[in-house]
Amino acid sequence: MRTIIIKIDDKVYDELERRARSEGFLTVSDYVRNLILRNLGYISTESHSMVSEHEEVSARKGTAVIEKLVTYIERKIHDKINPFTSKIDEVNRKLAEVIERIELLEDKVKELESKASSCHEVTAPHGEEERERKEKPRRTARDILRDQKVMFESEIVKRIKDRDTFFLKLERSGAKIIEAKDERIAVDPDFWHEFVEKVKALSTNNEDKIKEYLDPIEYKLFNKLRESALIYFDATSRRWNLLVE
Repeated sequence: MRTIIIKIDDKVYDELERRARSEGFLTVSDYVRNLILRNLGYISTESHSMVSEHEEVSARKGTAVIEKLVTYIERKIHDKINPFTSKIDEVNRKLAEVIERIELLEDKVKELESKASSCHEVTAPHGEEERERKEKPRRTARDILRDQKVMFESEIVKRIKDRDTFFLKLERSGAKIIEAKDERIAVDPDFWHEFVEKVKALSTNNEDKIKEYLDPIEYKLFNKLRESALIYFDATSRRWNLLVE
């Protein structure tokens, strides 16, 4: 077979390409060859039409086959995927349940932490007080008297039932016990010594001056002793005399 080479401009080539596609030819060369053979009478127009129709029918059949094949492949793919899809849905459902339970647990934990914090705030001071109470040695009646300086029996009636034993223990520990009118008085020995010295130095029976001279605890003890006739003012010597040693 011989080869023919022709040169044409782009516009003509584009037109040939368009017609070749419209008539079902794969290339422009096949279309031009067909034109030449038809013009020379080697291929009839009718046979060309039949060829075109055959090609069109074949194309339609090919399209239908492809569509059926695509449908078949899609169905097979779905058949393969569906079991996994159902499993994925089940996993997602269980995961959602787990997440929901975790959120509930987090809420419960926060609630418990809040309650624990509140309980700690309420009980912590008591715990500290209890610990401090255990750590500190128990104070004796003598220690308390040393701080208060003076204890009047009338003021401890509600707190101490066995007051006889109480005052006896104080006396044995060195406290000064005074039998005053209607009650006993326990006095710290150091405080008593200072009190006696101050009373001996007092040279007036003027109530305002006495009250100014003595501090509140001393003045209270002074009044109780005076009321019990355990102290009196000597107008001659202008001194207060104690009848308690």
